[in-house]
Amino acid sequence: MTLRILLLALALLGCSKTEAPPAGTLVDTPVIVEFRAGERATLQRFNDALGRQRANQIDELGLAEAIDREVLPPWRELRAHVAAATVPAVDRELFATLTRYLAERENAWQAYSAALRAGNDAAAAPDYAKYHEQDAAADEDARALGGMFRRLSPKPGS
Repeated sequence: MTLRILLLALALLGCSKTEAPPAGTLVDTPVIVEFRAGERATLQRFNDALGRQRANQIDELGLAEAIDREVLPPWRELRAHVAAATVPAVDRELFATLTRYLAERENAWQAYSAALRAGNDAAAAPDYAKYHEQDAAADEDARALGGMFRRLSPKPGS
């Protein structure tokens, strides 16, 4: 799971540059630049917390706390900035996918945190199910965003 999240982030961030973006495109505007940097940083925080838990530096409750304190607040701030952005008509599909991705990733992390806090496996099962559902949906939208960013990114030197 951690590797998959990191690979999806790299796909979004390391988009190949194939053609010039349409006039008025959102791809290189401040909100997208902020999204790319914020997504990278927040995914790294999540992966770092997972690493600490796997290395027995923190327990499951510590991981849930790290998600709640280190991961979700900057993600929510990023999500609010994207929601407040003015979107050119040409970028409505990208923006809709981006908005959905941000919500799905947040929902996944909230469910994961709740599952980690559950008292037993039976109590955690619904939250783990929601986590897996939302994580898979976020991964799918991340792949779609990567494709959109690749299509909209300018060629080097243009």
